[in-house]
Amino acid sequence: MSTQFNVPQLDCHLADEAELKAACGNAHECWGEGHSFEEYVDWRMQSAQHSRASWYVGCVDERVVTAMGAYPIVVRAGGHSCPGYGIGGVHTLPKFRRRGYAAKLLYWVLQKQLNAGTQFGLLYSDIKPKYYTEMGYRLCESYYAWAFPRCGTEQAKGTWIESFEPGESVGALAKMYESVQSTRTIWIERDDVYWGWVCRRYPEHEWCWWVPADSEDPAGYLQLRRTKTETRVFDWGVLPGSNELSFWKSVLAWATARGISRIDGWLPPSKAISQCFKVTPRIKELTMISPLTPEAPWDDSYMQDTAWFTECDHI
Repeated sequence: MSTQFNVPQLDCHLADEAELKAACGNAHECWGEGHSFEEYVDWRMQSAQHSRASWYVGCVDERVVTAMGAYPIVVRAGGHSCPGYGIGGVHTLPKFRRRGYAAKLLYWVLQKQLNAGTQFGLLYSDIKPKYYTEMGYRLCESYYAWAFPRCGTEQAKGTWIESFEPGESVGALAKMYESVQSTRTIWIERDDVYWGWVCRRYPEHEWCWWVPADSEDPAGYLQLRRTKTETRVFDWGVLPGSNELSFWKSVLAWATARGISRIDGWLPPSKAISQCFKVTPRIKELTMISPLTPEAPWDDSYMQDTAWFTECDHI
C-alpha cells in the first residue's frame, strides 16, 4: 500500500472513549441487525470481540466520519512466527463515502503497524475485493459448506463426541489446535491470551471432543453455535494421521441424533468434507492477506491454505 491520499481535512488518530462510542453509533446503520441504536452501542462498547482491537478514527471538523479496528494477531507463515494485524469494522458514514476517507485511515493505520514491526495484514472482505487488492492484499480461497443430517446416518462403532468446557480444558485444546495447524503453510497462532479472548467472546458456544474407535484420547474437536435454524461450525480440527472422514461422519450422526436439521460453516473442500457436505466458494467475508514488508515470508500456497482458517478467528 504505497499510494498517498491527499485528504488533508481528515484527522486520523487513536480513538478516545467518546470517539469510539461515536464510531459504534455510526456503524449501527450497517451492522445493527434489528437492535435499537442504544442497545447496539452498549453491546459494542462492552463486547469482548471488539475490546481486543485498537480502534482508530478519521474525523472531519472533529466529527467521526470513518473508523476501523486493528486486531493484534501472530501469523505462522513458512515456519516463522510473524507479528500481524487484522482489519475489522471498517465503516464510513454514508454522507462521507466516495471521498477516500476510509482508504486514508487504512493507510495511516498501516504506517503505525509498520512502525511497530508488523509483517502481515489480514481481513475478511464483505465488499468487492478489488478495493483491497489495490492496497496490496491478495484474495485467498474461502469456502462455505453445509449439510442436512438425515435419519439413518450411523456413527462408527466405538466413536463418540462429548461436550467440554473450553476454559477448563484450554491447555489440551491449545495443544491439539497447534498439532492440527502444524501441517499448514500458514495459520493463526493462539497464545494463552488469545484463547482467553476466544472463551470470553463465545460463552454460549458448545465445544466437543471427538474420540475415534481406536483410541481412548480425543483426536479432534468442534466449536459449535446452535440457533433455531442451524448449527454452525466455528472451529474444528482433526489430528494429523486421524481419519477425517470418520470425524465428519461422526459429526453428522451426532447432529442427526439431536434433531439438528442443518449444519454448516467455513469448511475447505477436503476430500472428506466434500463427501459429507456441499462446498461452495464464499461470496462474502472473503479472506485476504498481505505481506507488508519484503522480509515477510511469502509462498503462493498461503492463498490455498488460508481456506482452512476458521470462523472462530473472524474479526
